[in-house]
Amino acid sequence: MGILERILEGSEEKVMLKFNKIVGMGLETSKALARLIEKDSKIDEIRGLEKESDNAAFEIANFITSGGIAPNLIDNFLELVDKEDNIIDSMYNLARELHRYKIKNRKLDRDVRGRLLEMNKLASKALNIMEKMHKSDSIDKIRKYRMEIEVLEEEGDDIKDGLFDIAYSEELNFKTFYHITELAHQADDMLDNCEDSADIFFTIMSSMVS
Repeated sequence: MGILERILEGSEEKVMLKFNKIVGMGLETSKALARLIEKDSKIDEIRGLEKESDNAAFEIANFITSGGIAPNLIDNFLELVDKEDNIIDSMYNLARELHRYKIKNRKLDRDVRGRLLEMNKLASKALNIMEKMHKSDSIDKIRKYRMEIEVLEEEGDDIKDGLFDIAYSEELNFKTFYHITELAHQADDMLDNCEDSADIFFTIMSSMVS
């Protein structure tokens, strides 16, 4: 029996299980984003998943505020749904920026896209860990998963810095410079939101077992 089944009341267990839906959409979006980065495909699939996530987040937020959730947990639950939805929003924002402007230098474009693929792989790993967190059977394992996501976020910071190095070391026109720095920020947001979601989930679980 997992920790959710042992400590959550009926409504709280239901809402926590609903979060898996958003995480699942995040994994789907990550796969679609990888295809976009590699092949410069259309963003329609990612746009559709972002809308689905927004709808799911709206439904979960309504469920949280409609009663049945302990009052001291409502704010944390609402923050969690917002941060998990933001993961997919940041993936969509990254896709939009990629779609908006094309780097003409092929080597530079290849280098930038390679780093974005690395960031996206880290985000996918973080989402897989979040799935494990949601199904975990102990607070110690949740703490361990949270630390694993923190490590991934730090790896992402290094890749983000690499993108900034490219932007500042090359002789670029302003549009290309701005484009690369925006890509770096948007990609970093994916992992920041994963880490924030893991932190809030851990806070919720810790408060319920203490």
